[in-house]
Amino acid sequence: MPTRRIILTGAPGVGKTAVLAATGLGHVGEPAREILAEHPGADFPFEEFVARLLDRSIRKWEAAAGGTVVYDRGVPDCAAYARYFGVDAAAADAAALRYCYHPEVLVLEPWEAIYTTDARRTMTFEMTVDFHAAIEEAFTAAGYTFVPVPRAPIAVRAAFVEEFVAA
Repeated sequence: MPTRRIILTGAPGVGKTAVLAATGLGHVGEPAREILAEHPGADFPFEEFVARLLDRSIRKWEAAAGGTVVYDRGVPDCAAYARYFGVDAAAADAAALRYCYHPEVLVLEPWEAIYTTDARRTMTFEMTVDFHAAIEEAFTAAGYTFVPVPRAPIAVRAAFVEEFVAA
């Protein structure tokens, strides 16, 4: 059975991880969170962070086999990080065309009412809006279309994601 790969994306703090945790779906964790957790306090140059992120994302794509796989971010998100950080996005753009996912991407848009910062999440809300624009650019360049997840309580958002995946 071929692998059906579905991405849930969005800027930091929009609820991706919380929504996925509230679903009954297994999912592939977000590479950026993993890298930052493995290297607490590390101050990677942006180029190195994007390269690590791209490598991790590709390995996660390659590791999935058969059935439906849901990703908390995917390879095209690496191109968004590159654009946002102002580094060369060529490798990430090429990878986004090679490592393909379902053509419709679930997206959680910036939502100021739920946005918070913490020790790891230091972006202002305005920065997340800019990051979201980089996501839109990267995914559009790779040929994807967006399916917005509604701004609603987590249970409603989780049900929306589950229904999309089941369809």
